[in-house]
Amino acid sequence: MNYTDWREIHDYCMAKPCAYETRPFGEFPICYRIAGKIFAQLTPKEDWFKITVKTNPDAADFYRRAYPGVVVRGYHCPPVQQPYWNTIELDRFDKDLLFQMIDEAYDEVFTHLPKKEQRRIPSISSYTFVKTDGENPAFVELCEKLDITLGNVVGAEKQKNQYDKYNQRDSIHDVIVIFHGKEPVGCGAYKLYDEETVELKRIYVDESVRGLGLAKELVRRLEADARIAGFRYAVLETGYKLTSAVELYTKMGYKKIPNYGPYVGMQESLCMSKKL
Repeated sequence: MNYTDWREIHDYCMAKPCAYETRPFGEFPICYRIAGKIFAQLTPKEDWFKITVKTNPDAADFYRRAYPGVVVRGYHCPPVQQPYWNTIELDRFDKDLLFQMIDEAYDEVFTHLPKKEQRRIPSISSYTFVKTDGENPAFVELCEKLDITLGNVVGAEKQKNQYDKYNQRDSIHDVIVIFHGKEPVGCGAYKLYDEETVELKRIYVDESVRGLGLAKELVRRLEADARIAGFRYAVLETGYKLTSAVELYTKMGYKKIPNYGPYVGMQESLCMSKKL
């Protein structure tokens, strides 16, 4: 394969059910994940055009013997992990065989996920996660539904007086909207908090599709995008009465912190933080 083909490899990885990209080590490699687990790592550099894919020891050994010097042990992996990863020199490799190995890498990760995650992924694979901005009409519509939901929990007048001014869309530029077909069913966003930190905002999934794991997938993708943008931490504000939201964030590694900024003194607010 030629270096100019790297976008085709990227698109193939991203087309796998529930796959998304992260860049935890800097610009490269681009890491492709499902349910938080990496199945491939692509380095699209002209002088270092390689991909590292997940495998199992038997398959790893087969490919290394079949393609000596082209398929090697995961070059950047600790020795204990190298039996489970192969690195491929892409400018010396066949595209169809590469895609077969990516398929195998995805399946290898999928089969080792917890059973709950395995059941969740097919159920949400028909949903599309679209990156957009704060003026997207679908995002506007979903934010209105979110405000109605929050108003029912904390009181509509209190929601409007205390919180609306901190949720204005003009300060939100990084948005993901979830679609089922053409129907928007969920959204989330982040905005700048400080040089190292983003604040997650407007996390919402329509009641009709709750319980599928969409909110968890949404937060994972927002975190990944923020990390790609160079941020190291995320903060958020929720409410003690929003027990399902608190449970979700806690399971995802968020910890309670003192109320920050506009939420200082709001006893019903719960602020949380996580290192990305």
